[in-house]
Amino acid sequence: MPASAPDAVPDESLLTRGESILVVDDEESFRKVVVRQLANAGYSTIEARDGSEAIKQFAERRDEITAVLLDLVMPNTSGGETLTMLRYYVPDLPVVVTSGYSELDALSLKETERGVGFLRKPFTATELTTELRRVISERLPKHRHSTPPRPLF
Repeated sequence: MPASAPDAVPDESLLTRGESILVVDDEESFRKVVVRQLANAGYSTIEARDGSEAIKQFAERRDEITAVLLDLVMPNTSGGETLTMLRYYVPDLPVVVTSGYSELDALSLKETERGVGFLRKPFTATELTTELRRVISERLPKHRHSTPPRPLF
């Protein structure tokens, strides 16, 4: 199922800040479209065709990976199992789960805390980058101080 508007360039506010996304989807044609959408938005990507490959890629390149785009339904290691393993290593890892099914299926993962998003296939490049920006920003502190706090006494 191809994503719509594969070559659309998203709004400037949605462009990357140098992040790298691990794209996990067993459907090669769909994965390639998503990789092109992310490249158009300035992201670098690492691809995996299933959960086992995603875990291997993550273990080898963990410091490079900012977020994961993860298909929910895959053969062998499911998206839910993959998410559980990734979150074991990095509990606050930003993840966007994708599925051709409803969001209720994604909610059954019991991973509805901060930093987990959902996109129903097909989605646009703008929807993709918007959801990635949202989950990535949830990982970052909401308010940064430029100076350390003063002692109270």
